[in-house]
Amino acid sequence: MTDLSEGFWSNLLDYIEDRTVIPVIGSELVTVREGDRDVPLDHWLAGRLAADLGLPVAELPPGFDLNDAVSLHVRRRGEREELYAHIHRLLRTAALPPSEPLRALAGIPGFNLFVSLTFDALLAEALGAEQIAYAPNKVRDLPGPKADLGQPVVFHLLGKASASPDYAICDEDVLEHLHGLQDKQRQPKILFDELRGNHLLILGCSFGDWLARFFLRTARGVELSQKRRRQEMLVGDQMTQDAGLTLFLDSFSTDARMIPTNAADFVLELASRWHAAHPPKPASAAPVAREAGSAGSVPDGAVFVSYASEDLDAASRLVEGLRAAGLEVWFDRNALKMGDDWARSIRRGIERCSLFVPVVSRQSLSEANRRRYFWREWNDAADFAQGMAPDEAFLVPVVIDDSRIDRAPLPEAFKRAQGRTLPEGNLTPGAAERLVELVRDFHRRRRAA
Repeated sequence: MTDLSEGFWSNLLDYIEDRTVIPVIGSELVTVREGDRDVPLDHWLAGRLAADLGLPVAELPPGFDLNDAVSLHVRRRGEREELYAHIHRLLRTAALPPSEPLRALAGIPGFNLFVSLTFDALLAEALGAEQIAYAPNKVRDLPGPKADLGQPVVFHLLGKASASPDYAICDEDVLEHLHGLQDKQRQPKILFDELRGNHLLILGCSFGDWLARFFLRTARGVELSQKRRRQEMLVGDQMTQDAGLTLFLDSFSTDARMIPTNAADFVLELASRWHAAHPPKPASAAPVAREAGSAGSVPDGAVFVSYASEDLDAASRLVEGLRAAGLEVWFDRNALKMGDDWARSIRRGIERCSLFVPVVSRQSLSEANRRRYFWREWNDAADFAQGMAPDEAFLVPVVIDDSRIDRAPLPEAFKRAQGRTLPEGNLTPGAAERLVELVRDFHRRRRAA
Protein backbone atom coordinates (compact mmCIF):
# COMPACT_ATOMS: atom_id res chain seq x y z
CA MET A 1 0.00 0.00 0.00
CA THR A 2 1.17 3.56 -0.74
CA ASP A 3 2.88 5.08 2.29
CA LEU A 4 0.70 7.77 3.83
CA SER A 5 1.89 10.12 6.53
CA GLU A 6 0.82 9.76 10.14
CA GLY A 7 -0.57 13.27 9.80
CA PHE A 8 -2.91 12.10 7.03
CA TRP A 9 -4.22 9.21 9.13
CA SER A 10 -4.60 11.39 12.23
CA ASN A 11 -6.59 14.00 10.32
CA LEU A 12 -8.83 11.38 8.70
CA LEU A 13 -9.54 9.69 12.04
CA ASP A 14 -10.36 13.09 13.56
CA TYR A 15 -12.78 13.85 10.72
CA ILE A 16 -14.47 10.47 11.23
CA GLU A 17 -14.63 11.08 14.99
CA ASP A 18 -16.39 14.38 14.22
CA ARG A 19 -18.76 12.51 11.88
CA THR A 20 -17.86 14.74 8.93
CA VAL A 21 -16.86 11.99 6.47
CA ILE A 22 -19.14 10.24 3.98
CA PRO A 23 -17.71 7.09 2.34
CA VAL A 24 -18.55 6.73 -1.35
CA ILE A 25 -18.28 3.07 -2.35
CA GLY A 26 -17.23 2.10 -5.86
CA SER A 27 -17.05 -1.21 -7.69
CA GLU A 28 -13.40 -1.97 -6.80
CA LEU A 29 -14.35 -2.41 -3.15
CA VAL A 30 -17.28 -4.77 -3.80
CA THR A 31 -15.78 -8.20 -4.40
CA VAL A 32 -16.80 -11.85 -4.17
CA ARG A 33 -14.65 -14.88 -3.43
CA GLU A 34 -14.05 -17.14 -6.42
CA GLY A 35 -11.72 -20.01 -5.63
CA ASP A 36 -8.65 -18.56 -3.96
CA ARG A 37 -9.04 -14.98 -5.17
CA ASP A 38 -11.30 -11.96 -4.78
CA VAL A 39 -13.11 -10.92 -7.95
CA PRO A 40 -14.97 -7.61 -8.43
CA LEU A 41 -18.69 -8.29 -8.29
CA ASP A 42 -19.03 -6.36 -11.54
CA HIS A 43 -16.73 -8.86 -13.31
CA TRP A 44 -18.33 -11.86 -11.58
CA LEU A 45 -21.77 -10.80 -12.82
CA ALA A 46 -20.40 -10.09 -16.30
CA GLY A 47 -19.04 -13.63 -16.60
CA ARG A 48 -22.31 -15.23 -15.57
CA LEU A 49 -24.38 -12.95 -17.74
CA ALA A 50 -22.18 -13.64 -20.78
CA ALA A 51 -22.52 -17.39 -20.20
CA ASP A 52 -26.30 -17.20 -19.76
CA LEU A 53 -26.71 -15.10 -22.92
CA GLY A 54 -24.27 -17.17 -24.97
CA LEU A 55 -22.09 -14.15 -25.76
CA PRO A 56 -18.89 -14.99 -27.68
CA VAL A 57 -16.06 -14.38 -25.22
CA ALA A 58 -13.68 -13.76 -28.13
CA GLU A 59 -15.58 -10.52 -28.83
CA LEU A 60 -15.13 -9.30 -25.24
CA PRO A 61 -11.97 -7.58 -23.94
CA PRO A 62 -9.70 -9.35 -21.43
CA GLY A 63 -11.05 -8.96 -17.89
CA PHE A 64 -14.39 -7.74 -19.26
CA ASP A 65 -16.86 -6.07 -16.93
CA LEU A 66 -20.64 -5.75 -16.87
CA ASN A 67 -20.69 -2.74 -19.19
CA ASP A 68 -18.70 -4.75 -21.75
CA ALA A 69 -21.15 -7.67 -21.58
CA VAL A 70 -24.24 -5.43 -21.78
CA SER A 71 -22.76 -3.46 -24.69
CA LEU A 72 -21.99 -6.62 -26.68
CA HIS A 73 -25.49 -7.96 -26.04
CA VAL A 74 -27.00 -4.73 -27.37
CA ARG A 75 -24.68 -4.70 -30.41
CA ARG A 76 -25.90 -8.22 -31.20
CA ARG A 77 -29.47 -6.82 -31.29
CA GLY A 78 -30.37 -8.03 -27.82
CA GLU A 79 -32.86 -6.16 -25.62
CA ARG A 80 -31.20 -4.24 -22.80
CA GLU A 81 -34.45 -4.06 -20.82
CA GLU A 82 -34.48 -7.83 -20.30
CA LEU A 83 -31.11 -7.73 -18.52
CA TYR A 84 -32.20 -5.86 -15.38
CA ALA A 85 -34.41 -8.66 -14.08
CA HIS A 86 -31.79 -11.22 -15.17
CA ILE A 87 -29.01 -9.51 -13.19
CA HIS A 88 -31.32 -9.11 -10.21
CA ARG A 89 -32.00 -12.87 -10.32
CA LEU A 90 -28.28 -13.65 -10.44
CA LEU A 91 -27.71 -11.60 -7.30
CA ARG A 92 -30.76 -12.95 -5.51
CA THR A 93 -29.94 -16.60 -6.09
CA ALA A 94 -26.19 -16.37 -5.43
CA ALA A 95 -26.54 -15.47 -1.72
CA LEU A 96 -23.17 -13.70 -1.70
CA PRO A 97 -21.69 -12.69 1.69
CA PRO A 98 -20.16 -9.23 2.25
CA SER A 99 -16.39 -9.15 1.73
CA GLU A 100 -13.91 -8.54 4.53
CA PRO A 101 -13.27 -4.89 3.49
CA LEU A 102 -17.02 -4.16 3.49
CA ARG A 103 -17.39 -5.72 6.94
CA ALA A 104 -14.38 -3.70 8.13
CA LEU A 105 -15.90 -0.48 6.81
CA ALA A 106 -19.24 -1.34 8.40
CA GLY A 107 -17.44 -1.86 11.72
CA ILE A 108 -16.36 1.80 11.98
CA PRO A 109 -19.16 3.45 13.98
CA GLY A 110 -18.04 6.96 12.96
CA PHE A 111 -19.90 6.44 9.66
CA ASN A 112 -23.69 6.51 9.48
CA LEU A 113 -24.26 7.57 5.87
CA PHE A 114 -22.75 5.70 2.92
CA VAL A 115 -23.18 6.52 -0.76
CA SER A 116 -22.97 3.46 -2.99
CA LEU A 117 -22.11 3.63 -6.68
CA THR A 118 -22.98 -0.06 -7.05
CA PHE A 119 -26.43 -1.65 -7.14
CA ASP A 120 -25.87 -4.62 -4.81
CA ALA A 121 -26.94 -4.86 -1.17
CA LEU A 122 -23.70 -6.31 0.26
CA LEU A 123 -22.64 -3.21 2.21
CA ALA A 124 -26.14 -2.80 3.61
CA GLU A 125 -26.11 -6.43 4.74
CA ALA A 126 -22.79 -5.92 6.53
CA LEU A 127 -24.26 -2.87 8.26
CA GLY A 128 -27.83 -4.01 8.80
CA ALA A 129 -28.66 -0.64 7.24
CA GLU A 130 -31.64 0.98 5.59
CA GLN A 131 -31.27 1.32 1.81
CA ILE A 132 -32.47 4.24 -0.30
CA ALA A 133 -32.22 4.06 -4.08
CA TYR A 134 -32.25 6.98 -6.51
CA ALA A 135 -33.53 6.78 -10.07
CA PRO A 136 -34.15 9.69 -12.45
CA ASN A 137 -37.83 8.73 -12.66
CA LYS A 138 -38.18 7.79 -8.96
CA VAL A 139 -36.57 10.50 -6.88
CA ARG A 140 -35.96 9.58 -3.24
CA ASP A 141 -34.06 11.49 -0.58
CA LEU A 142 -32.73 10.98 2.93
CA PRO A 143 -35.41 11.10 5.65
CA GLY A 144 -33.50 13.93 7.33
CA PRO A 145 -30.02 15.38 7.92
CA LYS A 146 -27.17 12.95 8.54
CA ALA A 147 -26.93 14.00 12.19
CA ASP A 148 -30.54 12.90 12.76
CA LEU A 149 -30.38 9.45 11.14
CA GLY A 150 -31.53 6.84 13.63
CA GLN A 151 -29.62 4.02 11.93
CA PRO A 152 -26.98 3.66 9.20
CA VAL A 153 -28.20 4.42 5.68
CA VAL A 154 -26.79 3.27 2.35
CA PHE A 155 -27.88 5.60 -0.45
CA HIS A 156 -27.63 3.95 -3.88
CA LEU A 157 -26.93 6.93 -6.11
CA LEU A 158 -27.07 4.86 -9.31
CA GLY A 159 -30.03 2.73 -8.26
CA LYS A 160 -30.46 -0.61 -6.51
CA ALA A 161 -30.90 -3.96 -8.24
CA SER A 162 -34.50 -4.91 -8.94
CA ALA A 163 -36.58 -6.39 -11.72
CA SER A 164 -37.21 -2.87 -13.07
CA PRO A 165 -34.77 -0.90 -15.27
CA ASP A 166 -34.15 1.67 -12.54
CA TYR A 167 -30.49 0.97 -11.83
CA ALA A 168 -27.25 1.41 -13.78
CA ILE A 169 -25.88 -1.69 -15.53
CA CYS A 170 -23.87 0.11 -18.23
CA ASP A 171 -22.14 3.42 -18.93
CA GLU A 172 -25.22 4.93 -20.58
CA ASP A 173 -27.29 4.20 -17.46
CA VAL A 174 -24.62 5.85 -15.30
CA LEU A 175 -24.65 8.91 -17.54
CA GLU A 176 -28.45 9.15 -17.38
CA HIS A 177 -28.46 8.93 -13.58
CA LEU A 178 -25.80 11.63 -13.27
CA HIS A 179 -27.61 13.77 -15.85
CA GLY A 180 -30.82 13.43 -13.86
CA LEU A 181 -29.01 14.68 -10.77
CA GLN A 182 -28.28 17.98 -12.56
CA ASP A 183 -31.97 18.82 -12.50
CA LYS A 184 -32.77 20.56 -9.20
CA GLN A 185 -36.29 19.13 -9.35
CA ARG A 186 -34.93 15.57 -9.53
CA GLN A 187 -32.02 16.00 -7.13
CA PRO A 188 -32.23 14.55 -3.58
CA LYS A 189 -31.72 17.87 -1.79
CA ILE A 190 -30.91 16.62 1.71
CA LEU A 191 -28.36 14.13 0.39
CA PHE A 192 -26.61 16.75 -1.73
CA ASP A 193 -26.53 19.20 1.16
CA GLU A 194 -24.67 16.50 3.10
CA LEU A 195 -22.29 15.76 0.21
CA ARG A 196 -21.41 19.44 -0.01
CA GLY A 197 -20.99 19.82 3.75
CA ASN A 198 -18.79 16.78 4.49
CA HIS A 199 -15.47 15.29 3.45
CA LEU A 200 -15.92 12.58 0.80
CA LEU A 201 -13.88 9.37 1.08
CA ILE A 202 -14.27 7.93 -2.43
CA LEU A 203 -13.24 4.27 -2.32
CA GLY A 204 -12.61 2.17 -5.42
CA CYS A 205 -14.59 4.23 -7.92
CA SER A 206 -13.99 2.97 -11.47
CA PHE A 207 -15.30 6.00 -13.37
CA GLY A 208 -13.23 7.12 -16.35
CA ASP A 209 -11.74 10.60 -16.73
CA TRP A 210 -14.69 12.72 -17.84
CA LEU A 211 -17.31 10.72 -15.95
CA ALA A 212 -15.25 11.17 -12.77
CA ARG A 213 -15.03 14.93 -13.35
CA PHE A 214 -18.79 15.05 -13.91
CA PHE A 215 -19.47 13.10 -10.72
CA LEU A 216 -17.16 15.27 -8.59
CA ARG A 217 -18.69 18.47 -9.96
CA THR A 218 -22.19 17.13 -9.30
CA ALA A 219 -21.37 16.10 -5.73
CA ARG A 220 -19.60 19.34 -4.89
CA GLY A 221 -22.25 21.65 -6.34
CA VAL A 222 -19.70 24.38 -7.18
CA GLU A 223 -16.75 24.76 -9.54
CA LEU A 224 -13.97 22.30 -8.72
CA SER A 225 -11.48 25.17 -8.68
CA GLN A 226 -13.43 26.96 -5.93
CA LYS A 227 -11.77 26.59 -2.55
CA ARG A 228 -13.77 25.11 0.32
CA ARG A 229 -13.12 23.61 3.73
CA ARG A 230 -13.98 20.05 2.74
CA GLN A 231 -11.91 17.51 0.82
CA GLU A 232 -12.44 14.68 -1.62
CA MET A 233 -10.07 11.77 -1.03
CA LEU A 234 -9.98 9.42 -4.02
CA VAL A 235 -8.66 5.97 -3.14
CA GLY A 236 -8.25 3.09 -5.59
CA ASP A 237 -6.41 1.69 -8.55
CA GLN A 238 -8.39 2.68 -11.62
CA MET A 239 -9.34 6.32 -11.06
CA THR A 240 -6.01 7.34 -9.53
CA GLN A 241 -4.06 5.83 -12.45
CA ASP A 242 -5.91 7.98 -14.98
CA ALA A 243 -3.25 10.48 -16.08
CA GLY A 244 -5.77 12.92 -17.57
CA LEU A 245 -7.91 13.03 -14.43
CA THR A 246 -4.85 13.33 -12.19
CA LEU A 247 -3.51 16.28 -14.19
CA PHE A 248 -6.92 17.97 -14.21
CA LEU A 249 -7.40 17.70 -10.44
CA ASP A 250 -3.81 18.78 -9.74
CA SER A 251 -4.45 21.88 -11.85
CA PHE A 252 -7.99 22.83 -10.89
CA SER A 253 -8.95 21.19 -7.59
CA THR A 254 -6.54 21.53 -4.70
CA ASP A 255 -9.20 20.10 -2.35
CA ALA A 256 -9.16 16.72 -4.13
CA ARG A 257 -6.42 14.28 -3.17
CA MET A 258 -5.55 11.21 -5.23
CA ILE A 259 -4.39 8.23 -3.16
CA PRO A 260 -3.07 5.58 -5.58
CA THR A 261 -3.47 2.49 -3.45
CA ASN A 262 -5.70 -0.57 -3.38
CA ALA A 263 -9.07 0.43 -1.91
CA ALA A 264 -9.50 -2.82 0.07
CA ASP A 265 -6.05 -2.50 1.67
CA PHE A 266 -6.79 1.13 2.53
CA VAL A 267 -10.07 0.23 4.25
CA LEU A 268 -8.47 -2.57 6.29
CA GLU A 269 -5.70 -0.20 7.42
CA LEU A 270 -8.25 2.50 8.29
CA ALA A 271 -10.35 0.05 10.32
CA SER A 272 -7.26 -1.20 12.15
CA ARG A 273 -6.21 2.34 13.06
CA TRP A 274 -9.73 3.31 14.12
CA HIS A 275 -10.11 0.37 16.49
CA ALA A 276 -6.61 0.89 17.91
CA ALA A 277 -7.60 4.46 18.73
CA HIS A 278 -11.08 3.49 19.98
CA PRO A 279 -10.92 0.29 22.04
CA PRO A 280 -14.32 -0.88 23.34
CA LYS A 281 -15.29 0.96 26.52
CA PRO A 282 -16.88 -0.92 29.41
CA ALA A 283 -20.48 -0.23 30.22
CA SER A 284 -21.21 2.13 33.11
CA ALA A 285 -21.92 -0.70 35.52
CA ALA A 286 -19.54 -3.64 35.71
CA PRO A 287 -21.50 -6.79 34.88
CA VAL A 288 -21.54 -10.04 36.74
CA ALA A 289 -20.62 -12.93 34.46
CA ARG A 290 -23.46 -15.37 34.95
CA GLU A 291 -25.11 -18.22 33.14
CA ALA A 292 -28.85 -18.42 32.83
CA GLY A 293 -30.86 -19.93 35.60
CA SER A 294 -34.39 -19.08 34.62
CA ALA A 295 -35.47 -16.47 32.14
CA GLY A 296 -37.29 -14.75 34.95
CA SER A 297 -33.88 -13.92 36.42
CA VAL A 298 -32.80 -11.94 33.34
CA PRO A 299 -31.21 -8.77 34.77
CA ASP A 300 -32.95 -5.59 33.72
CA GLY A 301 -31.16 -4.28 30.64
CA ALA A 302 -29.12 -7.42 29.91
CA VAL A 303 -28.40 -8.56 26.35
CA PHE A 304 -30.47 -11.68 25.61
CA VAL A 305 -28.59 -14.11 23.31
CA SER A 306 -30.77 -16.79 21.69
CA TYR A 307 -29.43 -19.62 19.54
CA ALA A 308 -29.92 -23.15 18.25
CA SER A 309 -27.94 -25.75 20.21
CA GLU A 310 -25.92 -26.62 17.09
CA ASP A 311 -24.49 -23.08 17.23
CA LEU A 312 -23.38 -23.27 20.87
CA ASP A 313 -19.67 -22.72 20.09
CA ALA A 314 -20.29 -19.62 17.99
CA ALA A 315 -22.83 -18.28 20.49
CA SER A 316 -20.34 -18.81 23.32
CA ARG A 317 -17.67 -16.85 21.44
CA LEU A 318 -20.17 -14.05 20.86
CA VAL A 319 -21.09 -13.97 24.54
CA GLU A 320 -17.42 -13.87 25.57
CA GLY A 321 -16.92 -10.89 23.27
CA LEU A 322 -19.97 -9.10 24.66
CA ARG A 323 -18.84 -9.62 28.23
CA ALA A 324 -15.31 -8.49 27.37
CA ALA A 325 -16.91 -5.27 26.10
CA GLY A 326 -18.50 -4.78 29.52
CA LEU A 327 -22.03 -5.89 28.69
CA GLU A 328 -24.24 -8.00 30.92
CA VAL A 329 -25.50 -11.00 28.99
CA TRP A 330 -28.25 -13.53 29.59
CA PHE A 331 -27.17 -16.77 27.95
CA ASP A 332 -28.57 -20.26 28.51
CA ARG A 333 -25.62 -22.56 27.84
CA ASN A 334 -27.75 -25.68 28.24
CA ALA A 335 -30.51 -24.55 25.87
CA LEU A 336 -32.99 -26.83 27.65
CA LYS A 337 -36.53 -25.43 27.60
CA MET A 338 -39.45 -27.18 29.24
CA GLY A 339 -43.02 -26.36 30.14
CA ASP A 340 -45.33 -23.38 30.36
CA ASP A 341 -43.47 -21.86 33.32
CA TRP A 342 -40.33 -21.59 31.23
CA ALA A 343 -42.31 -20.08 28.34
CA ARG A 344 -43.71 -17.39 30.64
CA SER A 345 -40.24 -16.76 32.04
CA ILE A 346 -38.83 -16.37 28.55
CA ARG A 347 -41.47 -13.78 27.74
CA ARG A 348 -40.67 -11.83 30.92
CA GLY A 349 -36.97 -12.04 30.12
CA ILE A 350 -37.51 -10.64 26.63
CA GLU A 351 -39.49 -7.76 28.10
CA ARG A 352 -36.66 -6.93 30.54
CA CYS A 353 -33.67 -7.13 28.19
CA SER A 354 -32.07 -4.17 26.41
CA LEU A 355 -31.26 -6.05 23.20
CA PHE A 356 -32.40 -9.39 21.80
CA VAL A 357 -29.63 -11.07 19.80
CA PRO A 358 -30.69 -14.14 17.78
CA VAL A 359 -27.76 -16.14 16.36
CA VAL A 360 -28.68 -16.90 12.74
CA SER A 361 -26.98 -19.65 10.72
CA ARG A 362 -27.57 -22.35 8.14
CA GLN A 363 -28.06 -24.75 11.06
CA SER A 364 -30.75 -22.70 12.77
CA LEU A 365 -32.55 -22.16 9.45
CA SER A 366 -32.34 -25.78 8.30
CA GLU A 367 -35.40 -27.88 7.55
CA ALA A 368 -34.60 -30.10 10.53
CA ASN A 369 -34.89 -27.14 12.91
CA ARG A 370 -38.22 -25.69 11.87
CA ARG A 371 -39.94 -26.81 15.11
CA ARG A 372 -37.36 -25.98 17.75
CA TYR A 373 -37.89 -24.02 20.94
CA PHE A 374 -35.63 -21.15 19.95
CA TRP A 375 -38.31 -20.19 17.40
CA ARG A 376 -40.62 -19.41 20.31
CA GLU A 377 -38.01 -17.01 21.66
CA TRP A 378 -37.49 -15.44 18.24
CA ASN A 379 -41.21 -15.09 17.53
CA ASP A 380 -41.89 -13.70 21.02
CA ALA A 381 -39.10 -11.14 20.57
CA ALA A 382 -40.40 -10.12 17.15
CA ASP A 383 -43.89 -9.76 18.59
CA PHE A 384 -42.60 -7.65 21.50
CA ALA A 385 -40.71 -5.39 19.05
CA GLN A 386 -43.99 -4.57 17.29
CA GLY A 387 -44.92 -2.45 20.31
CA MET A 388 -41.87 -0.19 19.92
CA ALA A 389 -41.17 2.96 17.95
CA PRO A 390 -39.85 2.18 14.44
CA ASP A 391 -36.37 3.54 15.22
CA GLU A 392 -36.02 1.71 18.55
CA ALA A 393 -33.04 -0.65 18.43
CA PHE A 394 -34.06 -3.91 20.11
CA LEU A 395 -33.55 -6.78 17.66
CA VAL A 396 -29.92 -7.28 16.60
CA PRO A 397 -29.66 -10.50 14.53
CA VAL A 398 -26.11 -11.84 14.31
CA VAL A 399 -25.31 -13.96 11.25
CA ILE A 400 -22.38 -16.32 11.86
CA ASP A 401 -21.97 -17.74 8.33
CA ASP A 402 -23.07 -16.86 4.80
CA SER A 403 -26.81 -16.97 5.55
CA ARG A 404 -28.94 -14.15 4.14
CA ILE A 405 -31.40 -12.56 6.55
CA ASP A 406 -33.35 -10.98 3.70
CA ARG A 407 -34.00 -14.40 2.15
CA ALA A 408 -34.41 -16.46 5.31
CA PRO A 409 -37.77 -17.61 6.74
CA LEU A 410 -37.45 -15.19 9.65
CA PRO A 411 -39.96 -12.80 11.22
CA GLU A 412 -40.22 -9.59 9.19
CA ALA A 413 -39.06 -7.59 12.21
CA PHE A 414 -35.72 -9.43 12.04
CA LYS A 415 -35.28 -8.45 8.38
CA ARG A 416 -35.88 -4.78 9.19
CA ALA A 417 -33.46 -4.79 12.12
CA GLN A 418 -29.84 -3.63 12.27
CA GLY A 419 -28.21 -7.04 11.99
CA ARG A 420 -24.52 -7.89 11.96
CA THR A 421 -22.45 -10.46 10.10
CA LEU A 422 -19.91 -11.88 12.60
CA PRO A 423 -18.36 -15.06 11.16
CA GLU A 424 -18.27 -17.87 13.75
CA GLY A 425 -19.49 -15.44 16.42
CA ASN A 426 -16.29 -13.40 16.56
CA LEU A 427 -17.26 -9.95 17.82
CA THR A 428 -15.43 -7.15 16.01
CA PRO A 429 -14.39 -3.97 17.87
CA GLY A 430 -16.75 -1.91 15.74
CA ALA A 431 -19.71 -4.18 16.46
CA ALA A 432 -18.84 -4.20 20.17
CA GLU A 433 -18.70 -0.41 20.27
CA ARG A 434 -22.07 -0.14 18.53
CA LEU A 435 -23.75 -2.62 20.88
CA VAL A 436 -22.34 -0.85 23.94
CA GLU A 437 -23.77 2.38 22.54
CA LEU A 438 -27.21 0.79 22.05
CA VAL A 439 -27.26 -0.57 25.61
CA ARG A 440 -26.27 2.83 26.98
CA ASP A 441 -29.10 4.40 24.99
CA PHE A 442 -31.50 1.88 26.55
CA HIS A 443 -30.43 2.78 30.09
CA ARG A 444 -30.50 6.51 29.28
CA ARG A 445 -34.11 6.21 28.11
CA ARG A 446 -35.00 4.23 31.23
CA ARG A 447 -33.56 6.94 33.48
CA ALA A 448 -35.42 9.64 31.57
CA ALA A 449 -38.76 7.80 31.76
